[in-house]
Amino acid sequence: MPTLADSIEVSGRFARSANVERDLARPEPLDGYVLTARGLDVVERIATTAAGSAGGAWSLTGPYGSGKSSLALLLDAAFGGRSQLQRAALGLVDDASAAAGDLIRRAHRNHGTSYRGFNRGLVTAAREPLATTVLRALNSAVRRNSAPPPRQISLSTLLS
Repeated sequence: MPTLADSIEVSGRFARSANVERDLARPEPLDGYVLTARGLDVVERIATTAAGSAGGAWSLTGPYGSGKSSLALLLDAAFGGRSQLQRAALGLVDDASAAAGDLIRRAHRNHGTSYRGFNRGLVTAAREPLATTVLRALNSAVRRNSAPPPRQISLSTLLS
């Protein structure tokens, strides 16, 4: 007797969850990524703000398994520096909405970030003071956009 597994195959892309720290700057999380209507709304909101003169900081919240980390990795790549990964991310955004892709490109032009990308600090919150999480994100952003990267700064030093 045939089983359900004989008829249905789950893509490896959905077999494990994305992790923003582990999967940062890796192409695999974008392979087969589907930008949903809700995800596109987030991309458009961030791109609209970024294309203007104001800066911004965002947090993504939602239930486990809803795609927050995958969306964060897409945004990180799209707002990152010129690379294959950025081209892949912008291609996914363009497929969902050419206008959203244009907004991201305009944001890069307006802020002179086309080559190096925006400062992006991605972290996953942990059971720690919020200040520690924010400092880890800022440290990540500085280290990613500095050549050569500065030495690791002790968060305990910054918090004291």
